[in-house]
Amino acid sequence: MKTGFDMKIIYAATMALVLAGCSSVPEQIASENEDALVGYKVAKHQGEKVVGDSARWGGVIADVRNAKDHTVLEIVSFPLKRWGRPEVSDNSQGRFLAVVNDFVDPDVYKAGRSISFVGSIGQPQQGKIDEYIYTYPVIEATGYYLWQPERKKSHAEVDYSPLWFRHNFYSPYYPYRYPVRVRVQDKSGTPAKNNN
Repeated sequence: MKTGFDMKIIYAATMALVLAGCSSVPEQIASENEDALVGYKVAKHQGEKVVGDSARWGGVIADVRNAKDHTVLEIVSFPLKRWGRPEVSDNSQGRFLAVVNDFVDPDVYKAGRSISFVGSIGQPQQGKIDEYIYTYPVIEATGYYLWQPERKKSHAEVDYSPLWFRHNFYSPYYPYRYPVRVRVQDKSGTPAKNNN
């Protein structure tokens, strides 16, 4: 017969494995020495001093240019989450070029998709963004991972309890579920309109 203590240990071990699986870096962009990876901002400011060092960078694809024997991807850089996925926001860190020694299909690797790279830092290159002359940090990719688009979960929380119950913190009775989640789905394919 299992004791309560044994069950707690089994539960804790199971939860640790589940959490470890959720936050692990994909094999394609994993690194043997995570502490030695040079961040994008460091490479941007130190330039040639960090050439040859290992790095893992990511962001959103801005452009894909296939050459005869390699592909250059222009990436809008964003900081990475623990598991290597770019944390896309309205504040980018800048841009970088990722050199991949392979053909990359521009119809699959479309502008706006999130991607992460691991590899070594190459020599910075100058280029233009419209008329602005920009110095790109470069990563010579040994691995890359194209992330699936994140699905936005839409739900609304509806509280069916009476107003007096919500503010009566010392009440010993809890007859209402609080809060109740109601899934809202728009199947028309068009953005929902505000009914204000």
